[in-house]
Amino acid sequence: MHIQWSNLSSRNMPFRPHTRLMFITSHNSQQNSTRSVSAHSQCQRTQAGHTNRWQLAGALGSDLLGQAQVRRAEEFGGKSADRKIKSADPMGLHWHEDATSCPQSPLPRLIHPLSASRRTRFCKDVTWSSKLDTPEEQFFILSRRLTQNAKPAIGKDSRVNRTQRERGLVYRKWHLSGPLILRLPVKDASINKEALSFSLRTLYDPEERPSEWGEAVLSTAALLGMSNLFQKCLKEMLANISSLTVCSFHRVSCKFKETVLQRACERWLELFLVTELSFHIKLRDLPFDLLLQTLLSPRLFTSNEYEVLRAVLCWLYLQLNPPRQTLPAHSTIITFFSKETTIFLEQPQGQKYITIFQALRLHGITEWQHLQELQNIRVLPESWLLHILSNHYHTLYSGGDMVLTDFSKQAIRFGMMFDREQECCTQTISIYGFYFLLQATKMGESDTYSFSIERLRHWDPAVCQSSIVSRPYSVRSDRSVCYHITVQSYASGEWQEHSSGTVNQEFGLCKRRSRSKPFQIEGLSSPILVTFALAFPF
Repeated sequence: MHIQWSNLSSRNMPFRPHTRLMFITSHNSQQNSTRSVSAHSQCQRTQAGHTNRWQLAGALGSDLLGQAQVRRAEEFGGKSADRKIKSADPMGLHWHEDATSCPQSPLPRLIHPLSASRRTRFCKDVTWSSKLDTPEEQFFILSRRLTQNAKPAIGKDSRVNRTQRERGLVYRKWHLSGPLILRLPVKDASINKEALSFSLRTLYDPEERPSEWGEAVLSTAALLGMSNLFQKCLKEMLANISSLTVCSFHRVSCKFKETVLQRACERWLELFLVTELSFHIKLRDLPFDLLLQTLLSPRLFTSNEYEVLRAVLCWLYLQLNPPRQTLPAHSTIITFFSKETTIFLEQPQGQKYITIFQALRLHGITEWQHLQELQNIRVLPESWLLHILSNHYHTLYSGGDMVLTDFSKQAIRFGMMFDREQECCTQTISIYGFYFLLQATKMGESDTYSFSIERLRHWDPAVCQSSIVSRPYSVRSDRSVCYHITVQSYASGEWQEHSSGTVNQEFGLCKRRSRSKPFQIEGLSSPILVTFALAFPF
């Protein structure tokens, strides 16, 4: 059956305003099926939805009440996005307001739902979820939800007079002809549909949040000229620097020349390259130049020099094995470099990595098992290993005297992290037969902390028994020590650095001379990263 609305011809009957004639045409193949439908089934209504709405079981074009309920259900679905709605029969007809409907008649024309736009989202169960919709649908749904109830304002210059407005003869034009397509030249590969959809949605709802803040959102905001979104994205990136994001954020900061974000990423690497990033697969994304810059920084934090070597070996392994998607175990790395028949740094592919290993303080690796590991891996040239081992021998033979030309580059570093719950943090270290106790103590209930170095006898209870057996000890009563204490803590939204400066002191075995002058700092907040750098001058 075909239903069509048509205007009355003035030749057939007198003109009557707001009158239309409905022609019903049927084919022989449809008559039998139409007669089989009983009048009772056509008039019987069933309940639909949770608000006691009723609808006919069949698809009657004259069911104006059911059609109005369909339109009301659709409007209700736009207002209540978080609620699941069951609308009317999907084969039922629904309203469509058009300019062709007026002013001759207040009745809208009826169209079949299959011809309506898919984006109207009529006649189906709808549960709002940004994860299930495409980026285009997310933007369309949000923009329509915020604008579908907006009413056009009728100004003073409107041609519609007051009488017509009172009689309800003013009609709005509502076309559901699909989205407006704009062509936007995008040359940046980092911009995707999700970032474009999010950026446009922020025009309707500033509280919208993307799945992640990063290069895609920042590049899209720059392309569209959305300065507020650009600055908001920068702020979010500054607050979310981590092992997962630091490499990509630094690359984006260089791309847009955002020095604040760039310095924040470099500062984070100085603190957490060894302690966090070296245990994350994102270490492979760290550029060569940035790694070298971090290793040469005097503010690099590490628990000892061997941990820096482990981080570099892990980074090098990931550069040589790019398909690997998981972080390898340290034993896997050692096995990989030990099976080589030639020295890696002496090969053409290893020449460019020489500066990375030259930035390491390999002379600070004094443990026997670590030195054995250096010899097993086929990375360092034999001349380097010979120089390291010979320096250790002469330093031990001369009572700890080190060949020291630049303290800032040759001092051996030891670090520890002070958590909020701790009242005191200590670490025992051994250098060329001399034992020291590194201490960080909180002064009562205040935010003042004290840092000091104390020399220990080799039989002191603080020295573990395994160290006494496996490590050498010196019977020299006095030892000239050059030390430097660096404290870094996070306060007022940035990392702050406190330094004791370079101090020279004679450490003896008696209690009066065995301890350094306390280095006290006020106003610290956890986490606190403390680095003790020591060297033995002549």
